[in-house]
Amino acid sequence: MKVHVSKRARRQIEKIHTWWVEHRPAARALFLDELAAADRLLRVTPELGLVYCEQKTGTVRRLLLPKTHHHLYYRYRADLEEVTILCVWGAPKGHTPAL
Repeated sequence: MKVHVSKRARRQIEKIHTWWVEHRPAARALFLDELAAADRLLRVTPELGLVYCEQKTGTVRRLLLPKTHHHLYYRYRADLEEVTILCVWGAPKGHTPAL
C-alpha cells in the first residue's frame, strides 16, 4: 500500500509538529509518533477511518489521532492500492476543514 501526503497536509504536519515541540516539551515526539502509527495502520487497514464525505474524486475518510486530538482526512483508492492524506486538522478547533 502506498501512502502519499498532499502538499497541504505536509505543511500542516510541519506547523503542528513545530507547535508541539514548542508547547509540549515533555512529549515533543508524540504528534510524529501518532502520525507514524496512523501511517502503519492505514497501510494495513485503509478503510479504518470513518467515512467523512463523498466527493467526485472519491470517499474522504477521517481518522482520529487520540492522544494529540488531530484528525487525518484521507482518500483511499483500492484500485491503485493508494492512500492520500489530504489534511491534518485539530479536532478541538470546533469546525471542520474545507476539503
